Amino acid sequence: MAAIVLLAVACDPIEGSGSGAPPTPSQFLHVDDASRTVIVTLIAGHPATDSQFNYDGYAAGALVLTVPVGWEVTIQCQNHGTVPNSCAVVSNAHDTAPIAPSWSTPDPGRGLDPGQSASFAFTPTRSGSYRIASLVGGNEASGMWLDLEVVASGRPTLSAPGT
Repeated sequence: MAAIVLLAVACDPIEGSGSGAPPTPSQFLHVDDASRTVIVTLIAGHPATDSQFNYDGYAAGALVLTVPVGWEVTIQCQNHGTVPNSCAVVSNAHDTAPIAPSWSTPDPGRGLDPGQSASFAFTPTRSGSYRIASLVGGNEASGMWLDLEVVASGRPTLSAPGT
């Protein structure tokens, strides 16, 4: 008689530990109009939501960063999740590399380990629609991305229009 062996595999849950209510996006944005600089804090795996695949509690493009051409943008990427995550500016969905090597956290395909953080800065030179995404395998498909809109003029904003 053949025996059936069941193996239990420990894995990280995809659920978060929070209430499901993400925080106000503007608290993660610091704008300096005089120097035309903006600092954006992106918390990967924000614990306030029901899924760890999010930035600042928002997933799958629900968060939108709008930045005028010529402003210097600093992204402070913090991994509060239980799996590796990264932050990278990409041109299209499912890109596997950032627009430029310096437009991401180090080694974006491997990502930052839980508890790690890293920053990078970039200055967009033309208007367009982009994404900031985690390039760790499977993360973007699980919702780890936000829209980046580069506009001709105005003031930087971080918003969640659909919420």
